[in-house]
Amino acid sequence: ISQTAVNLVKEHKDYSQQRCFSFVCDVTKDWSQAPFPTQSLDIVTLIFVMSAISPEKMEEVAKQIAKYLKPGGKVFFRDYGRYDMAQLRFKKGRCIKENFYVRGDGTRCYFFTQEEISQIFTSQGLVETQNLVDRRLQVNRGKKLKMYRVWIQAKFVKPLPSQT
Repeated sequence: ISQTAVNLVKEHKDYSQQRCFSFVCDVTKDWSQAPFPTQSLDIVTLIFVMSAISPEKMEEVAKQIAKYLKPGGKVFFRDYGRYDMAQLRFKKGRCIKENFYVRGDGTRCYFFTQEEISQIFTSQGLVETQNLVDRRLQVNRGKKLKMYRVWIQAKFVKPLPSQT
């Protein structure tokens, strides 16, 4: 998470560090210096986060999330779905790996299937409670442009000890 994103959160009038701790973090690196103990998080939101991560690192990120979630804790996920307009518009030479691309600004983007998301999180012991495809037609009336968007939205929960 970038310093710019963290600053936006902290500058909001309703931000309270007693309820939410916002900090810069590279989720693909060592979490041992995280400012909270393992099994302490109630909620982890991953909104267009996982798509920027190399596919070979995604399960390790999910493993760390599961480690830091408390039993009963939840993961809320939303990201790009396979064949989203953004994927279909990438020019030749922008594909790093299958369904993984680099944008002109150097940021990267992966396009998921429901099955991939399910596998990434359930393989780490989390239970899937929702996994759906959100397909929308967005119209830019000014430019007379139709955009077919595809997103995956999913929820996972860390089971209580009595449920394992």
